[in-house]
Amino acid sequence: MVRRLIKDETISGKLVVVMAVIALVAVNSPLQNLFVSFWHTTFTVGFPNFNISMDIKHWINEALMTFFFLVVGLEIKREIVSGELRKFKTAILPITAAIGGMIVPTAVFIAFNINSPDTVHGWAIPVATDIALAISVLALVGRGLPSQVRMFLLTLAIVDDIGAIIIVAIFYGSGFNLVGLFASITIAGVLILIRKRKWLSLPLFAVMGVLLWLAVRHMGIEASITGAMLGFLAPVVSHAGGDKSLAERLEKVMIPFATLIVIPIFVLANAGVNILTTTITNSTISLGLGIIVGLVIGKVVGVVGVSWILVKTKASRLPTGTAWRHLVGVGFIAGIGFTLSIFVSDLSFGGNLVLADIAKQSVFVGSIISAVIGILILRSTNKFRKARINQSVI
Repeated sequence: MVRRLIKDETISGKLVVVMAVIALVAVNSPLQNLFVSFWHTTFTVGFPNFNISMDIKHWINEALMTFFFLVVGLEIKREIVSGELRKFKTAILPITAAIGGMIVPTAVFIAFNINSPDTVHGWAIPVATDIALAISVLALVGRGLPSQVRMFLLTLAIVDDIGAIIIVAIFYGSGFNLVGLFASITIAGVLILIRKRKWLSLPLFAVMGVLLWLAVRHMGIEASITGAMLGFLAPVVSHAGGDKSLAERLEKVMIPFATLIVIPIFVLANAGVNILTTTITNSTISLGLGIIVGLVIGKVVGVVGVSWILVKTKASRLPTGTAWRHLVGVGFIAGIGFTLSIFVSDLSFGGNLVLADIAKQSVFVGSIISAVIGILILRSTNKFRKARINQSVI
């Protein structure tokens, strides 16, 4: 599963870059009005007295992104049940490093924006790591990296996703609606009961998923989070059981769909930033610096700092075959916060196009700087390691 995930997301990372370039070119060209108006075309689904009406961009962000979060939920649950997150000694270092990599960027952002009420709401923008781009960037380093480095980054990014999901659900909704909350709990409970009774099939899971999505949307939180909830609720049992085939079929279909279709479409719809009409104010400067410094410096300080404390206190140890240079390189690559950072930017400043554009521009800049520094450090570490191996052979 991990091999397929890495392979698909490496391809996805390249598609994401292509879509981001297309969106940037379109928004900063004579095609701007046509491009923007297309994503704001209203699309209605349902019946005359019961329907949902949103523009195409919101359908992508609230409905299509549900499949992305479903993959994240399935991935997290599998790692907890039978993967790296199941082994405490193996998982404790990347898990705590990920927590540090969320707390420090948040603190950095708030430090820059504490006196700016217009921008401080975007504190979660530099929190998450983009798995697809991070794995793609790691692939550019070459085959000389120990496999434990890739697993460390993958585990760290998974934990980042858990944190981002929780943050979006709690802090970026429109307030809880009690009817929607009751309906969501009831549907989730019925789904758990059906699963325990061994009645759960893929079509029934899909129907229950749609009902849960509607209930969560009515509850007032970001509806796309439903995907993660369904991922956690999906059964993962031993090979002797019949339910695992459902989880395996979901993963087989959803991983390529989410990484090769959903994420590139999301980036195409959301990465268009007008870089020609940037408004410079104290608020936009503090917003930009908070995001860039949070991604570039906050991430690596949080990841490496927490790891150093755990290793020095002997609560954990470095993965086999890795050195501190590897963790520093991974810490910078963890600063690639593209997809979810853009997602949170729209949630934070959707009503203010100037701040939303500044936030996205800053995500681009911070992610690029982090990627370049991370690649340079890991490549130099590879050369240093190879030189030492050659000397020992001689």
